[in-house]
Amino acid sequence: MADEAFVTRRRAWIGIAIIVALSVGRVAATHRVFAQTSDEHLHLIAGYDILKHRSWTTDLHHPPLARVFFALPFVYAPEPDGTDRAIRGNELLTNGRYTSNLSRMRIGNLLFLALAIIFVARWAMHLYSPEAGLLSAALFAMLPPVLAHGGLATTDMVVTAMLPFALDELTRLAERPSWRRAAMTGIAIAAGVLSKYSFLVFFPAAAAVLLAVLWIRGRRNATPIRAMFLIFGVVALILAAALIWGGFGFNVHPLIDGIADVRHHDATGHRNFLFEQLSWNGWWYYFPVALFFKTPIPFLLLTLTGCALIARRRPELPLLAAAILGVAMTSQINIGVRHVLPIYAPLAIAAAAAILALPRLRIASAALVLWLFVSGVAAHPDYLPWFNAFAPHPETVLNDSNLDWGQDVLRLVRYTRHEHIPSISLLLFTSADLDRLGFPPHKVIKDVEEIHGWFATSEMEIAIGETHSPKVKNWLDGMIAGKPYTRIGKSIRLYHLD
Repeated sequence: MADEAFVTRRRAWIGIAIIVALSVGRVAATHRVFAQTSDEHLHLIAGYDILKHRSWTTDLHHPPLARVFFALPFVYAPEPDGTDRAIRGNELLTNGRYTSNLSRMRIGNLLFLALAIIFVARWAMHLYSPEAGLLSAALFAMLPPVLAHGGLATTDMVVTAMLPFALDELTRLAERPSWRRAAMTGIAIAAGVLSKYSFLVFFPAAAAVLLAVLWIRGRRNATPIRAMFLIFGVVALILAAALIWGGFGFNVHPLIDGIADVRHHDATGHRNFLFEQLSWNGWWYYFPVALFFKTPIPFLLLTLTGCALIARRRPELPLLAAAILGVAMTSQINIGVRHVLPIYAPLAIAAAAAILALPRLRIASAALVLWLFVSGVAAHPDYLPWFNAFAPHPETVLNDSNLDWGQDVLRLVRYTRHEHIPSISLLLFTSADLDRLGFPPHKVIKDVEEIHGWFATSEMEIAIGETHSPKVKNWLDGMIAGKPYTRIGKSIRLYHLD
């Protein structure tokens, strides 16, 4: 029996390795398609300054772990001029061939995409079986939001990997405390804090839920959490604190200032869009809405079924997802489903549990998985702006990093070249240096003015214009309302106004 279990587990890991390879390959194929998104140049220059100048203060809004990997290929690049971080980041990207630099920058995130799939599988194996691990990895890796943010140089995928890693290690530590498991838990917590500051709110809430469930289950089974867990838990926290300190160059000030910066951002709000409405304070229901429209329908069905089926045996999975969502719903920064991306880890395991628990419904389960796979393949390479069938007009539901994060600017450059467009006016939501991307003679629109000829604008700029002021709305409507346009990618409209 032991040999059979070993073979089953080995086969499962071989399958997971294939899933990882396929996922990394399909995501890597998108690297040169899309221009930089809003934050990527800032992550790059922040990582560059850490590696080159041992400075953690270029951009305090995010911790260093992923950024260092993004900047590794640029360590020997010429020093960018100036002091403005956005200009310096763009100079790193446009010094040489822009598409090659995009690929070099984004390749580091493939590591965290692979780790996310592996940690989800490992967690599912611990909770259920090797088959559940393989199935959870497959379901998780087919999600368009996961593939989208696994292909960008941002910090959303790294925290998506580290949260299930930390929760799995905490579970193992609570079940059988040991020095080794305390060390692994400390490493996982440190990696989580160094990945993204949202870990500091997601992990405590999730850990509290997890430990409460384990304690109640232990009481029922007459095997409560051992007192040694408290001792080893303190050891794990001490180790985590030491690793975090080292991750910030043995200086606590960047960490403290970074947390304060994020808290200030949340307190002052952000420009948020939902159902064509603008709010600087967000909506408490934003993330449930985002998850509903940005998650494949078959995955939603499997997840809901799984959460219902495992509510008694493994209540920690739906409760962990609820804890993550509940914490996120208190935020005033409502700019993308990416901010709750870690929720897909427990939901993928719940969905896998549903399939394994219903052997009589294998045909229905297989149909849902096939639907999920086909929808993901059909979405390639546009995983970022993907919406399910409940949103036939995505721009009327959500915007920002859900739809238009500046990713299609490079497609517009290629189109203008292919069609030999002589000159163009641009009103685009982008952080890129438009003068260095290869556009034909162009004018960047920064104010209300009369425009003739070729004109390109993006969905995010339209949303901003429609809600900015009556003057801007009337100007924009007068130019483009009801007029035909060519769609560039999923987020840019190209008009010929004469």
